[in-house]
Amino acid sequence: MLANFFGKSNPANLIIIFLIFLGIYFMAFFSSFSLSDINSSLIIYQLSVLGLFLLMFFFFNFILTKNKLTLYNSYGFLMFILLFGFFPKSMLGREQILLNLVLLIFLRRVYSLRSSKNSYKKILDAGFWLGFLFLVEPTSVLFGLLIFIAVSLFQKLNARTFLIPFVGFLIPVFCYFTYCFWFDKTAEFTQLFLWYSEYNYENYITSPVMYSLIFLGIITISSIIIKTPKVLLISGNYRKYWTLIIFNFLIATLIITIQKTHTSEELILLFFPVSIIITNWIEDIQKPLFKNLILGLFLVSPLIIFII
Repeated sequence: MLANFFGKSNPANLIIIFLIFLGIYFMAFFSSFSLSDINSSLIIYQLSVLGLFLLMFFFFNFILTKNKLTLYNSYGFLMFILLFGFFPKSMLGREQILLNLVLLIFLRRVYSLRSSKNSYKKILDAGFWLGFLFLVEPTSVLFGLLIFIAVSLFQKLNARTFLIPFVGFLIPVFCYFTYCFWFDKTAEFTQLFLWYSEYNYENYITSPVMYSLIFLGIITISSIIIKTPKVLLISGNYRKYWTLIIFNFLIATLIITIQKTHTSEELILLFFPVSIIITNWIEDIQKPLFKNLILGLFLVSPLIIFII
């Protein structure tokens, strides 16, 4: 039943999935704030967070449908939403939501490199958004590796395609440096290059977060192991996309590891590749009963996490 319903992509599915998101969001909100904490400033803040979520969902679905990273179904969007239920803290921090939104805009340009149309402009745009990522979270500059991997897979890596991302990257960074220099805030600019991390992962060993990490880690690694041999037998863009998604997952994991703080909010950087990897595995499941059980487990798990 679940597999049949979410196995289609239509407005009704999107509405149901969005209602699931609202349910997860309000559970996360009321588990973090009491009624006495609610005031006008908090409401305005959370409304701005919801606005960022809507933009994030738009870009996520755009990347999926435009590049055909999954089949014509709602599994990808559903998985992306449910991941917030596994890590509810990632829903209430505007900075991390903004970072993930900029990341999705950046990934939109990276994955669009499958087409040779306006390739130089796409590479420049990717470098430009990478510069914004760097300003929001300095360690996220490592996502720049995806530009060169995508160029190598879909285009041709030469002197021009190698240098163009650096030009795009320097535009927002230089503008910010100019601002800091003009207002005598160069110390803020130099802080961008200090990547010291305390490597304190205590928040990751709390019961809800540990459960989510173990469960999703097993599913994600298993999906990669099961799916990769099949993908390698397929020629064309799909194999290249899968390679890019795996690198996306590995780079996001590295960035999370070396960030200065570890509150579990930063795990949102994994949601894009993990949702696609798991979706591709679910699509390959032939037995409807097993597929329904997996989807049911994913739908119930956020409730269990809030109870723990």
